[in-house]
Amino acid sequence: MKGTPFWYSILRGLAIAVFKVFFAIKIEGKENIPYGGGAILASNHLSYLDPIVLGIFVPRRVNFMAKQELFENFFFGWIIVKLGAFPIKRERIDRTTYKKILKLLQKREVVVLFPEGTRSIDGTIGQLHAGIARIALKADVPIIPIIVWGTEKVLPRGKKLIRLAAIRARAGKPLKKNIASNKEITRKDVDELQNELEKKMRLLHREGLN
Repeated sequence: MKGTPFWYSILRGLAIAVFKVFFAIKIEGKENIPYGGGAILASNHLSYLDPIVLGIFVPRRVNFMAKQELFENFFFGWIIVKLGAFPIKRERIDRTTYKKILKLLQKREVVVLFPEGTRSIDGTIGQLHAGIARIALKADVPIIPIIVWGTEKVLPRGKKLIRLAAIRARAGKPLKKNIASNKEITRKDVDELQNELEKKMRLLHREGLN
């Protein structure tokens, strides 16, 4: 797509080919992903492969957080930077990371965030943190709920060897709460958007299991 960095396009193309051939990846709901403007992709988190799956979803460059330690290996660090990763010192969003995400969204970019804050142990959706709703309201961008299945079988938590398994991902309709420009964002605003996001993610997850 026009404007997409060269190495990102190359690596994304390779990822699409590999995931189609070896993991029979199936993507649903691509029509719910905006082709322009800032947006947050809010996904469940099963594996370190999840950001790659979400990158396959969108023809635009996506940005995602990654632990600082993952950048210590020069080659691997180079790859994930080209794929849109930026380092964080903690798993949760601190003030520095918050400002970084806001800046990306204000530049009309797409940011991947995991509301659970960490990878699921058993495949279920854990408690969601409210930070994502606040960021979306502050940046005035939509949240697209996404559920991924199968990545925990391909690269299980605590394992280093990749296994063959099918991967699926489904995106729901964008969630957006409009706040007047002269109105402050309240706790009620955050809670309402947060509750809607949690409801939609859990519904998508249940539908995919049936």
